[in-house]
Amino acid sequence: MNRIPVYFLLLAVALGLSACAAANQHQAASEGGAVAASSGSHEFYVAPDGADTNPGTQPQPFRTLARARDAIRAVSPQMTTDIVVYLRGGTYPVSGPVEFGAADSGRNGFNVVYRAYANEAPTISGGTKVTGWSLDHGNVWRAPLDRAGKLRGLFVNGQRAELTHGEYQGKGPWGDFVIQGNEPWADTPGKTLDGVQFDAAELPVFANPGDVELAQARVWTFLVVGVRDMKREGGSTIVQLQQPYGAIAATMAWKCNLTPEGIFTLRNAYELLRNPGEFYFNTASRTLYYIPRAGEDMTKADVIAPTSEGLLLIAGENSANRVHHLVFRGLTFSHDHWSLKQVGESRGAAGVQSSALYTRFRADGDWHPTHYNICDLPQATVAVRSARYVTFERNRFVHLSSGNALSLVNDVVDSAVIGNVFHDDSGNAVNVGHPQHYIIGDGPLFAPGIEGACTNITVSNNWVRNVSLDFKQEEAISGFTTQGVSILHNDIEGVPYGGIALGWGWGNSELTPSDVPRNNTIAYNRVVATQQQLPFDGGAIYVLGVQYGGRIEYNYVDSVGANLYPDDGSAYWSISNNVLHPRRGPGDHHLNDSWLHVWTPRCHDLRIDHNYTSGSKQTNRGTNTVPTNTHLEQPYPAAAQEIIDRAGLEPAYRDIVEKQVVPANASGPIGPKPSALAPKAKRRTL
Repeated sequence: MNRIPVYFLLLAVALGLSACAAANQHQAASEGGAVAASSGSHEFYVAPDGADTNPGTQPQPFRTLARARDAIRAVSPQMTTDIVVYLRGGTYPVSGPVEFGAADSGRNGFNVVYRAYANEAPTISGGTKVTGWSLDHGNVWRAPLDRAGKLRGLFVNGQRAELTHGEYQGKGPWGDFVIQGNEPWADTPGKTLDGVQFDAAELPVFANPGDVELAQARVWTFLVVGVRDMKREGGSTIVQLQQPYGAIAATMAWKCNLTPEGIFTLRNAYELLRNPGEFYFNTASRTLYYIPRAGEDMTKADVIAPTSEGLLLIAGENSANRVHHLVFRGLTFSHDHWSLKQVGESRGAAGVQSSALYTRFRADGDWHPTHYNICDLPQATVAVRSARYVTFERNRFVHLSSGNALSLVNDVVDSAVIGNVFHDDSGNAVNVGHPQHYIIGDGPLFAPGIEGACTNITVSNNWVRNVSLDFKQEEAISGFTTQGVSILHNDIEGVPYGGIALGWGWGNSELTPSDVPRNNTIAYNRVVATQQQLPFDGGAIYVLGVQYGGRIEYNYVDSVGANLYPDDGSAYWSISNNVLHPRRGPGDHHLNDSWLHVWTPRCHDLRIDHNYTSGSKQTNRGTNTVPTNTHLEQPYPAAAQEIIDRAGLEPAYRDIVEKQVVPANASGPIGPKPSALAPKAKRRTL
């Protein structure tokens, strides 16, 4: 029954390690200490008080990660053992992503390892400290901040602050925005709204409308669109959208488009600065405003404004020249910034599902005919492309603002994400693959020879809390069309939408099912308290598409909504030996209390056998899909309890949570409360 040692043995082989070396590294990682380099190895040291003119020795360390990277290029061709870069404790500020290319790879089958020294805690930070605070008026404080663009995040004494915000009821569309169809961001011609009307008695015209953004929750999606201007017309306040992103968001299909008569959250206006913990940055005067929370003394507070748009970019050139043999261990990644997806002169984040964002206009909003090539991913804090044998182990991804914390975007193979902490992040924890991988080599983002499915990836023993705080439609761990991806022993709890999503492609489209995905596994995960803010259509474990060799087994799920949700077109999954504890969500939605939701005959050939559940409710309209040996027992029998006990972190990695402090979500819900979202018809059907 225990298949995990096999997975890790395969991983060790893929990393080019001998069994002995793999065991030694595993033991050292478990103990949390530094790995002593063997005789004849190269070692470099980096410290916050070092200097890049130093030789990078322990007594004379470098100052920056980039300098150590450059020094390795001179010695890596002659590698006879691993090169280890030790980062001493402290903060390493970066103003942009530190880039690693093919020239920065390990050579001769050995790794270049960037790791924390001993038990010290180095932090790669994309933030800048904000000082010079003074009282503006009442309980509002202000400080100068020299930056040109919008500020979407702020951290005070290690706690996330909120953008100013207020909820308003839309009155309908305003104006027309006409698309010719030959624009670089357009697939078709069309016409849509140019703005949204609000009641002028409720919503004033803000002084700096270019700072403002509109946000709206749409059942399983969450939309953010920038504002270009505001004006008064009669009894209405007109909010004009940045274009063309406003048009893209307004025409998305499946009732997940921006709805001008719906409830909106307007964010980032000085006039909305009302409550403790809220901030606003005036881009014109370059002044930051903040209302302290109880106990915060702004003359002493540690205030960090995120600056860097991402922190690491690890990218080879193509499948023939990948970056490879890199290991990152024991590092903390914090305080990056994301200015939202740019299309033309507009910015936004219109999430149609999971981590996929609409980035091109279609009048019908239908992404199926394009092979999903009108979609892209959000910015990632750490992005990996065209890479092999890259490992992230025992790192911390905390206080982040990007749409993904760690994204293995394209052509990443034989790599691993093991034993990391993800906490207090705007986007999700881990993403694997890209929506455009439905067909490999058809573009437009990735040319032939560059585009490749993410293959033989292990995502295991990660501890995930308080993620997707801003981009709520993202599951904690997401994957698209992938091969040999193993999502194992992760501990996920308290997320706005789903816990794990894997697969891509719907049975209601006219497309031939993708021949890319196969041999993917979701096993031994603990997934608890999902669908906390978008509860009406989603699953704690959600899968899509034809998946030869796909397995979902030995997971423990305790959540509202559908515990297991194989959506439209799912086929050939083996689903067995899971313990499923469905709970009732808000309202009277059809997914409440469901341990299984197979809602359409277009799901077919699913083997669902020998699962344990505390609730009998299920939907099964699948073809050649008959659940067998379902155990409806309470209390759970010993075999089910064993699955529960083994789900989540393995003993060797349980120490990663010992020092974590998990306060209540400081940001709270953004957008309408779940009760304001009406249930809708079956998903994904035009």
